[in-house]
Amino acid sequence: MNKIFLLTFVFLSFLKANYEITESENLFVVKVDKANFDEKLLSLKDEINFEGFTIVYELNLAKATNEVAVLLEKKGVLEKGINLGICKSSFTFEMLEENFNNINYCPLGISIYKNSDNSIYVSYKKYKAFKDGDKMANTINEVLKSLILKSLD
Repeated sequence: MNKIFLLTFVFLSFLKANYEITESENLFVVKVDKANFDEKLLSLKDEINFEGFTIVYELNLAKATNEVAVLLEKKGVLEKGINLGICKSSFTFEMLEENFNNINYCPLGISIYKNSDNSIYVSYKKYKAFKDGDKMANTINEVLKSLILKSLD
């Protein structure tokens, strides 16, 4: 009986995602410990595509800033770091239908990065409404949060 309980406990402990969420007024960040960066990036891209979004750009900012650091004879800040710009035409239409100024939200952005502490961070800057009564900014924030969290499951 003890063996069954122990095996069940060990199995269930592996099912739990090992991440920590930090949320402020301006930023949503998930810190993932003991994970492979490339696997998490692929999982994030898969979730983005599965939900019907298109990745319109992928910026390797860690590579670019590390090259600058070398030229300045300084140490780079990030080991790896990618910014993804994403778009979905039907979602953009909803945004514009509410307020044509919402075009400024496009493309939506998600960042995934790793520094020297070997943790991986997946984040987005929170979107704010352009005028009172607009609800789309909150919807965008929830969609981005969902994309991130589903990619970690």
